[in-house]
Amino acid sequence: MPKIQSINPYNQEINWEFELLTRDELSNKIDIANTAFKSWKNTNFAEKKALFLKLAEVFEKNQEEMAKIQTIEMGMLYSESFAWLKNTAVLTRWFANNFEEILADEEFDTEGLQGYTSYDPIGVLYGVAPWNFPFNQVLRAAIPNILAGNTVVYKHASNVPMAWVMIEKLFLEAGFPVWVYQNIIISSRESEYILSRDEVKGMNLTGWEFAGQVLWSLAGKNLKPSVLELGWNDAFIVCDSEDLDAVALAAVKARNSNWGQKCNSSKRIIVTQNNYEEFKTHFVKHMEAQKIWDPMLADTQMPPLSSKKLVEEIHDQVTRTVDDWGKILVWGKKIEWIWNFYTPTILEVDETMTSFKEEVFGPVASLIKAIDLDDAVRIANNSDFGLCGCVFGDKPEQTRAVARQIDTGMVFINKPAWSKASLPFGWIKKSGFWKENGPEGLKAFTNKKVIIY
Repeated sequence: MPKIQSINPYNQEINWEFELLTRDELSNKIDIANTAFKSWKNTNFAEKKALFLKLAEVFEKNQEEMAKIQTIEMGMLYSESFAWLKNTAVLTRWFANNFEEILADEEFDTEGLQGYTSYDPIGVLYGVAPWNFPFNQVLRAAIPNILAGNTVVYKHASNVPMAWVMIEKLFLEAGFPVWVYQNIIISSRESEYILSRDEVKGMNLTGWEFAGQVLWSLAGKNLKPSVLELGWNDAFIVCDSEDLDAVALAAVKARNSNWGQKCNSSKRIIVTQNNYEEFKTHFVKHMEAQKIWDPMLADTQMPPLSSKKLVEEIHDQVTRTVDDWGKILVWGKKIEWIWNFYTPTILEVDETMTSFKEEVFGPVASLIKAIDLDDAVRIANNSDFGLCGCVFGDKPEQTRAVARQIDTGMVFINKPAWSKASLPFGWIKKSGFWKENGPEGLKAFTNKKVIIY
């Protein structure tokens, strides 16, 4: 029977092994999810709310264990892992406390017609999740989709199977009906079969651009609605500031959060020529100060990347950027004597170079000089992607004017990019389509039904 392994990226120890489902076992899970949907969709608001508030308590009770799993499976700093899991409980409570109002029937009286609209769930959903935030990336989508009345079957990334198992365990511990949330430990090749099943009514995917192209083509072939979060290459624009040292430190944090393995981290740092040299000096200083070691230790700033494969991909992108005549300002090296580590790196580039055009999913920042802020906006928008952006500066009228011109789903002024349960988290261009979080996230897989009387 084929297996997948959970491997610690810091020391290469095998954490656990899991057998893949057979086709018959997978088919049975879809059948059961469909049966569960028929009862779950009729569960009243009060019962759902109680279950999800209990789930938030279960997350907090198991926070240490969940944080350790993230660290030993994908290398996340334990301190960051623990802190971010607090947000998962906050997200769960926000949806539990607000979903009834958002999904409530809406009466209308228009053009001589009276009636109301209701939001009905559509059925079993296929979820595909990445490895970089093994818990939150799943739950940000699964929680609103289940609250809306759907059931879900989830394929997680193959390098974090312990997180898969833990999520299903936590739903059961909170008292959820069996089969409302199910893991499916499968090969990616099974996606075609899953999306061909009539019982599966939609797909929620976070992943690489190529994965989105392949799976969306399968969803489209079977006429399944989809929410896709794909590639990213976010810009960080530096406006006028009296404290460029602080802005440079903020840029390092915005780039290196989760050691650069974060969809909405700032990857292209764009600075106007009047501030460029001073900013560059501070940026290099702060990037060089990152400390490498064990991700379980509190003072480590530079953990391993999730896999050797990712290290090689990043180094290839850095090498191709240098071949394009990009200039290395900081490091740009694999650390050969220890597993899965890549140095913090700054590349001085222009718009023709590899790291400007491609997403680099690790601690590599591309530094670009702009003539002025109009040019900085043009450079930021010269991208196939459009998830988030950051604008830093002292003058509110200047930073807000710049933010309005950036072609992305979200822009943050004097803050690193993040997400909140109450706000729509979305994207344009090749970064995908539709939204997660907020009212849009709750309604993503519902049928807004019009009833006229």
